[in-house]
Amino acid sequence: MQLEQLDDNIIFLNKSFESREAMFGAISHVLLANHYVTEQYLQKVIERENEHPTGFKLKTLNVAMPHVDSEFVKKDGMFVVTSKQGIIFKNAETDEDLSVNIVFGLLLKRSDTHLTFLMKLASSFSNDQILQKIVESNNKFEIKKILKDILK
Repeated sequence: MQLEQLDDNIIFLNKSFESREAMFGAISHVLLANHYVTEQYLQKVIERENEHPTGFKLKTLNVAMPHVDSEFVKKDGMFVVTSKQGIIFKNAETDEDLSVNIVFGLLLKRSDTHLTFLMKLASSFSNDQILQKIVESNNKFEIKKILKDILK
């Protein structure tokens, strides 16, 4: 994925959602309207998250990296959701509830690019300062700059 494709329309800062499903519902409408995903995306991302949780417990903040099979993606992208209150996801390692502050939603048409992209993104998770900047930011341009630096 080219990071120049990071789209302001799918960066959601300081949002509150009553549940992970409510977040996916709200985000999927925007993704559909911007031609990122197919009609089946919402159902598939919830199913996949239930079967293979993507929440990661880190030192100070927690993140999730939900994604779906490439057949439900029309064009590459990544949505970002920040939430100071947190959104409940399941921990990928323990299956316990985990309050997530940053959601990086991967939208990749080629399934073979998922792993490389995930590894680049995950390498930034050890840097609490970067994650804190992302959560505290109210500026989509700043978020895009941080992510471009991480993922170059």
